[in-house]
Amino acid sequence: MAVLDGSQVVRHGLFALVVGAVGAVASVVLCLLVNFAYGVVVAHGWLLYALPVLGVVSLLLYRALKLPLDTTTHTVVTDIREDREISPSLAPGILLGTALSILGGASVGKEAGALHMGASLGDLVGRPFKLRSVWKADQVASDGGRTGMNAYAASVGMAAAFSALFFAPLGSAAFVVELSRYKREVVKHLPTMLIACFVAWAGASLVGIGDIIPKVALPTLTWPIVGQCIVIAVCCSVVGALYIKAIDGLQQATKRLSTNYYAWVALGGVIMIVLVTLFGWQAFEGTGGNQLALALAGKQETWAFAIKALLTIICLGLWFRGGEIMPTFTVGALLGASCTVMTGGDAGWSAAVGLVAFFASMSRCPLAAFLTGCEIFGWTGAPLFALGTVVSFSLGRDVGYYGEGATSVLRQTIGHWRNLKRS
Repeated sequence: MAVLDGSQVVRHGLFALVVGAVGAVASVVLCLLVNFAYGVVVAHGWLLYALPVLGVVSLLLYRALKLPLDTTTHTVVTDIREDREISPSLAPGILLGTALSILGGASVGKEAGALHMGASLGDLVGRPFKLRSVWKADQVASDGGRTGMNAYAASVGMAAAFSALFFAPLGSAAFVVELSRYKREVVKHLPTMLIACFVAWAGASLVGIGDIIPKVALPTLTWPIVGQCIVIAVCCSVVGALYIKAIDGLQQATKRLSTNYYAWVALGGVIMIVLVTLFGWQAFEGTGGNQLALALAGKQETWAFAIKALLTIICLGLWFRGGEIMPTFTVGALLGASCTVMTGGDAGWSAAVGLVAFFASMSRCPLAAFLTGCEIFGWTGAPLFALGTVVSFSLGRDVGYYGEGATSVLRQTIGHWRNLKRS
């Protein structure tokens, strides 16, 4: 019979309250700083020409903080999966680095900044609590219950910050659980993560600062709507696979050619300057929130998704500091709305389905995509989002921006068990 350690239950509960509040504050500060930076570049468009320098400065900041210059959300997630400590310096590094990128008009998001900050702060906040497993059996079985606690604390902080940013506690908890690929210590302490997520959500909701995505009118599920959802999801699956392959391929190619990240980020800045100036793509600078709102309002251009995807691939592939999630949401919404050329459906709800389906394809986290969509747009859209998620996720190879997906990990685990039985 599983027995709980009462002392650790109290410690975990207090930790959840504190890290939830810290995650909310971190998210609000990130929003205020990044939104200010975007407002400045919109008002002073010439800052685009400073983008190569700003990119280099952000990397110099990482160097000063002794952070790896190739740090991405994938590397942070890998550290969590392998139970490594997350540097406290990552929080200020990604905060200022993202702001510098946005100040120059880079096509990056702030949401991964929240994930990085949350992981860093979660690990830091958890240390004084001397957390161990709440289950006495685990304390006996593995290193006094300390195994996996670094990953657990970082995961809780990550989920809390993400919850505050999108006002989506359930989707955020699911996202981090899926990112950890159902790591045992994270799953077994899920109640603590949920408490932290709801505390962070409440704090951010109180001040009303976060990524507020406009609502859209959602239709009831009929056979024509089913067909339109399937078309959108198939397109999101195909384009999502190409999008992730392009970002990862560009990062890997640059690493093979040279590890001089300063040169690569400067080159990325120059390419952005040329493309934005030559084609007048100023509206596609920044996180993409403005373009997302246009897609949900049905005012997008047919090929707008390709422009945002291209600029995001350049910026992330050439090592600008910043995140991938809001640009991904934007590309998905723009793509979903563009699919109305084929389906003849409403652009607003098509954009919402595209956002959810593209996120599922990109992240390989289907439960998180579904729940986040429901929390953002409303639970009446659950059938639409479930259909879009299942179709988009089920097509193609189970490898996304964060590495192999949960089904790939499950197959490997089953294969490992079979090998053990044979031996």
